[in-house]
Amino acid sequence: MYMISRRGFIQLSAAASIAGCMPLNGAQNRLPTRLIPGTNEALPIIGLGNSSVFRENNLDPTRRLIDILMEHGGAYVDCGGSSRFSVARVVGERNAMDDTFLGMYFDLDNEVAARKIITELRDIQGATSLDLIQTRMIQGIATHGDILRRWKDDGLTRYIGIARSGKQFYAPMMKLMEARSIDFIQVNYSMLEPEAEERLLPLAMDKGIAIVINRPFINGEYFSVVRGHELPAWADEFDCASWAQFSLKFILSHPAVNCVLTETSNPTHAVDNLGAGFGRLPDEKTRQRMRTHLLNL
Repeated sequence: MYMISRRGFIQLSAAASIAGCMPLNGAQNRLPTRLIPGTNEALPIIGLGNSSVFRENNLDPTRRLIDILMEHGGAYVDCGGSSRFSVARVVGERNAMDDTFLGMYFDLDNEVAARKIITELRDIQGATSLDLIQTRMIQGIATHGDILRRWKDDGLTRYIGIARSGKQFYAPMMKLMEARSIDFIQVNYSMLEPEAEERLLPLAMDKGIAIVINRPFINGEYFSVVRGHELPAWADEFDCASWAQFSLKFILSHPAVNCVLTETSNPTHAVDNLGAGFGRLPDEKTRQRMRTHLLNL
């Protein structure tokens, strides 16, 4: 959840204007996609993080958020714990297993229990296999990594991955990437947390590993920085209509990034976030200008 509300600087009138500027129909209403390395499968570039309404099993707002995502051509939904069941239920209700991509978290210390949950989720979702099984247990990969690979080999999931945030995890994540033990890495990256671009993101490109970005707003800290400041006029040069889009477009302009996750329970914010996927992205010169501008606020 955000540390502070975005209401102070994304007024309803501005949000309505953003929604009005977004494509309404046809192919232009579909988020751009990027290929998952080594495959012919494309992933839309903006997804939903593990929202509080998912975790609380609050199905009506869960339905609304997933509908908004799908209306704009999005697919990726990140979910762990109880969220896996609420999201899978909505996807199953909508017969949308082919139009969504669910990244689900599992621990690796009890394979029998995990396999039972995987079977339940496949039945609820109406899918033959899960899309992505990921774990936060980096050390567990060293001792139980064969479990993930076995689940993939057995057809329980199509992809396997590791998800963490914090530069203290970059080194072990990079070891996994070097060993090609995983298909996906989920990691934090933004203008205020840029360390992943030094070695981790280039390595992902080199090894052909998909990169999903979390913490684009650093749990609200980003909005504390930009609060009270006007969006620079030159943001229009890359079709940026809000401070949220300012961060997201910076992240998406890195060539290693496949998808960035935005965590919100607010439909207006969800529409604003998805807007970052449309229009132009900043070039390298503009990326440096954005970073300098933000750090000087």
